[in-house]
Amino acid sequence: MDLPRYFIVGNRPVKFVKTEDGGMSVQVFDWSNGNFVRNLHYLLEAIYSDETEEVTKEQFLSHVDSLRKSIS
Repeated sequence: MDLPRYFIVGNRPVKFVKTEDGGMSVQVFDWSNGNFVRNLHYLLEAIYSDETEEVTKEQFLSHVDSLRKSIS
């Protein structure tokens, strides 16, 4: 799988990123502070949910920026 990959699950930004050891981590947007935290639950959610849209890096960053502005 090519990484990184970017998703919007419902309204939550989720990204699949490569780890230093060559594996993969699933990082999800934390509503409380606007940072990303590891949450493997979203691996299947991002792939199989009807509420998921895979987006470009630019679309992803724009969405994250707008969410961060709304919580600050």
